[in-house]
Amino acid sequence: MSLSALELSQLRADAGDYMPDTCVIYGRTITIDSMGGQSEDWTAAATVACRLAPLMMNIGEVINAAQLVSPTHWVLTVAHDQAIDATQRVTKGGDTYQVERVEDQHSNRTARRVYLRRLD
Repeated sequence: MSLSALELSQLRADAGDYMPDTCVIYGRTITIDSMGGQSEDWTAAATVACRLAPLMMNIGEVINAAQLVSPTHWVLTVAHDQAIDATQRVTKGGDTYQVERVEDQHSNRTARRVYLRRLD
C-alpha cells in the first residue's frame, strides 16, 4: 500500500519531533601545496536537527594499534532530504564522527539514516 503525498508529508513532519539534538555536518577540502603535499580542511556545511544513537553490534573488543578498544559505531537520523554523504564528517557535543554510509534506498522515507564511526 502506498502512502498519499499528504500522509507522507505528515509523517516527515512528525519525524522532526524525534530529532531533539543539533549537529554540524562538515565538508572536506583538500589543498595541494607547492611541494606536492596535501592538507585537508573541514568546513561547516550545515547545522541540522538530528538524533544520534549508538549502533549496538555484538562484535566485542578489538585490537587497534596495539590497544584494546571497543568499536564505536553510531546511527545519525536527519531530515529525509538532508544532503550528506560518505565524504563528510559530523560533530555533536564535542565529538567528531566520520560518515561511513548513508541509507536512503527505501520507500516512503521519513528520515535519512547515516551510519557513523566516532573518531578518537
